[in-house]
Formats: sequence, structure tokens, C-alpha cells
Amino acid sequence: MFTTRRLGRPRRRFHIGRAAITLLIAISTLALAGVAAGSTGGPVLTKSGPADEGPYPYAYPASGNIKVGTGTTISGQKCTAGTTQVPSPYSVPCIPKFTGNNGGATYDGVTSNEILLAQRAFPTTSNSEEIEAQASAAGVALPAVQTQVEQVFLNYFNKAYDLYGRKVVIQNVPATGNATLEALNEGQTQACADAATISDQVHAFAEDGIATNFQAGGSGPFSQCAAQDHLVEFDGDAYFNEATFAAENPYVWSTTENCTLGAAQEAEVEGTMLANKKAIYAGSASLRDQTRKLGTYVPNLPAYLQCTKEATSLLETKYHVPASDLFKFTYGLDISTFQQSAQEAIVQFKAEGVTTVVLACDPFSAGYLTKAAAAENYYPEWFTIGTALTDQDPSPQTYDDPAEVNGHLFGMSELSPSTDTTGPTSLAGKLYQKLTGHEIPKETDGFYSQLVEIFDALQAAGPDLTPQNMARGLRAIPNLGAPLYQYGQWSWNVGANGKPGTGSHTAGIDARFVWWNASAISPLNGKLGTYIAAYGGKRFTLGNFPKTLPPMFGAK
Repeated sequence: MFTTRRLGRPRRRFHIGRAAITLLIAISTLALAGVAAGSTGGPVLTKSGPADEGPYPYAYPASGNIKVGTGTTISGQKCTAGTTQVPSPYSVPCIPKFTGNNGGATYDGVTSNEILLAQRAFPTTSNSEEIEAQASAAGVALPAVQTQVEQVFLNYFNKAYDLYGRKVVIQNVPATGNATLEALNEGQTQACADAATISDQVHAFAEDGIATNFQAGGSGPFSQCAAQDHLVEFDGDAYFNEATFAAENPYVWSTTENCTLGAAQEAEVEGTMLANKKAIYAGSASLRDQTRKLGTYVPNLPAYLQCTKEATSLLETKYHVPASDLFKFTYGLDISTFQQSAQEAIVQFKAEGVTTVVLACDPFSAGYLTKAAAAENYYPEWFTIGTALTDQDPSPQTYDDPAEVNGHLFGMSELSPSTDTTGPTSLAGKLYQKLTGHEIPKETDGFYSQLVEIFDALQAAGPDLTPQNMARGLRAIPNLGAPLYQYGQWSWNVGANGKPGTGSHTAGIDARFVWWNASAISPLNGKLGTYIAAYGGKRFTLGNFPKTLPPMFGAK
């Protein structure tokens, strides 16, 4: 009934870059990060917390009485305090090679020598074909290439992480759900059927959240069903609010920041750096003379709209932005309607006198918006908040009218420069070179960050692998990603309120500030146009952003 399971053997899988994948998972209103970057000391270890998440206190590893930072790792490396399990800034701390009884079948999908992960495999659709075409035009690595790179990392992590005598096995499970409907927060019945199949028939520990056929499994509807079936979902509920994750505790996790924390950070940036000031970077003189009016373009999913509401409330109450200076347009996450929605939004933004368009959307919609604006002779400021890789070079490079954003596009970025996340100087690229002796293919990271998330979580649980112990262990690991934070700073210990020790189901917690230079060559792919880091590339956290905009677009 199901495709062959995979452990260290190649398997053909179809997917493109993370931008398109994130699009079909769901795109958020608010992809910023929060809390303290570069914090010192260990994580705050609490003695109690959310229901069903214990036992407490937080501990790493959560079971097994293992002494961290001692002995020799499973790969034969000396383990000392401050050393990571694998040579990655996103790896958990090292532990001595585990010996003894691991408890065998501690949970569904877990045996004495195996951890079974499922992967929803969606059929090809018109949406997936459209994404493939656009990604190919943008120079994204071909699906077979992505698969090959990912396989190299899977093989390596199975040897280098200590899973207490177990190895990760991934099994494809044909999906009956519709990824497009699920991205629209619909298709609950089919999503639940898939979750039930994975839980009751495949008996997997988790669904891995990695995309096949340009469509990823961890949608909102599926994540809810997975939690109901006590099935772990990695990379689920992309950009959803923390309340949604809390209701699904401890089963749904994501490295992508929850939009509750993002709402607070977006409000801080817009409220202090943009609002109540002239729109000096707008493309037309009439808009530059006006006090900024922010027009947010955001998907119409309930969890996102709740975060938009929270950000708006903060802007009005904490930062004293008049309600008349805030406008919102919502759209559906169906790629076949993106162009029409963008055209309608631009007409309304222009009529409402919006000076600054906030790109809380997917990268394809961002392109459609700029095209529609140029057609309407409308030249506002364009403010990115980093959703779905709109903050990476390949996104603006595909815009039809570069003049629309040249000198006018700036904002926030969770990630480091594109060359730090893909290509030979990236974490994935350096590891691939070390493992294979070859340069990593262009514009792919082989789902490196997602695999690291999964293996971190499994090692953090200790030998008694359960969702509860996994949660307990994740909350006890230190902040990850220093010093460059290529995928942003990660912390499972800091809550959506920005306070350490309160815990979160999403990892991203910081952001940097960037502006678009359309006349410079991208170091990522040699094409025209690249993001320039402001403030020397420094990253900021909730409560720590500057109060004024940096010099941009050649200004001193």
C-alpha cells in the first residue's frame, strides 16, 4: 500500500526551494523574530509548564541520566562542555556514546533500533506545476538534485547524532488530502484521514514536514489532526499563532517563528521606525510628502488574521499609531487567484492613500503586487517582513518591473544573506563538500535545517523517546545558531511573550534589517539585484530594534 521505506538509500522525490514550499504550507502575516539574541548562560529550566508536556523540570536529554559534555560521541569525537553533537551551530550539545538498554518500543513508530517517520506524498496538481515552472525560471535546483543532497545529509545525521541505538527511517505515504485546500485552511476531512492512516496503519512516530511534489504535509488542518491522533508533526502550522500550537501541545513544532511573537516585533518596528513619519522612500513625490499609511497584504487564514489583529492593537495602543494610518487587504492562498488578488489590492491601496505596502505574503504575490502597482502608476514604499523567503535575493529578482522596488524596498529578514543558506559557503554547502568532496549544487540546502531540527529533537528526548520527553528536552537546550545565525537564532526555551523559560513550539527568535539594491550583482547566483544588510548585519530582538531607519539606498 505504501512506498518503500528509506534508510540511507536514494529515493526520487519532487520538490523545489523553500520559498515555494513555504508558500503551499501557508504564508504568514508576520515572519519576524523575537527576544534576546546572543544571550549568555544556559537556558532557564522550569519545574512546571503546559498540560501534557511533562514530566518536569526541563532537562537535556530528557531521559537516561546522561552527562552532557563528557566522554566520546557516537562518531568518535571528544565531547566537552560547549561542544555540539555535529559541527553545526544549530546542533544540540554533545553527549557521550549511549550504551545499554534504550527501552525498545517507547512510543508508536519507535523500536529498539528504528524511529519511523512518515512523509505525505501529494500527487502533481496544476498549482504544483505552476510553482515548478516559476521556481525553474528563478534558477532553483531541480527536484532530483534536491533529493540527492538531502540523502547525503540524512545518511550523515543517522551516523553522527546519538539516537540511543536507533536510526531514522522515512516512509512515503500517499496523501489523499489536497495541499492547496489545506493551505486555504480547508480539506480537514481528508487531512484527518491522512493523519489517521499514518498513526493507525503506518504507526509512525511523526510526519516529517518535508515537501514532496512541491507540496508539504504540515498544513494547519493536518497538524490539528496529527495532534488529535498523538502524532508528532515537524514543521507544522507555519507562522500560526502560539495559541494554536499550545492547543496541539506537545505534538506540533516548527523552526518558523509563530506569529504571536512576530506580531509584537512587527508592531515594535513599524511603530518606532516607520509610523508617524514621512514616507521618504516612496517612489513618487506626492507619497514622500505624506505621513506613512501602512497597507498590509496578508493571507486570510484565521490564525494569521488573529496575529494581524494583535499587531494592529499594539500599534494603536502601545505606539499610538492612528487607526486611520493602518489598512489591510486579505487574500486566499491559491496560486491561481494570486494575480487577480494582487491587482485588486493595489487598486484599494492606491485609493486609500497607502504610502507603504507591508509584504506579509508569499513571494509570488509580492511579484504580482509590484507588477500591478507599476501598471497603476503607483509607487509606494515596499516593506518586507521576511515571510516565505521574500527577504532572499531570488524573490525580488523575478519582479517584472525592477524600477518599482529599486530604492523603495526594505525591511526585515529572519535569515542571513542567501549565500549563507545555499551554495558552497553555506552550512549545508560546507558539510556537503566535506562528506562528498564535491561542491553543493546551486540554490539548494537539501533541507539541511529541517533535518537538523528533527535530529536535534530526537536526541533531546533521550532514550525514552516520547513526544512529552522530546518537548522537555528541546526546552532545555541552549539558544542555537551563533555566531552568524544563518537560519535565524533558534530557541525553544523562550516563549511567545519573549521571556526565557516560558517555552515555545517554534524556534526562530531574531531578525536583521535589509534593503534592496537592484543595480548590484547577487553573490548567490550572479544575477542582478541583491539585499544589502543594514546596521552591519547586526540582528535584533523584541525590545531591541533601533528607533530610526538606517541609511539606505546609497545614503550616508
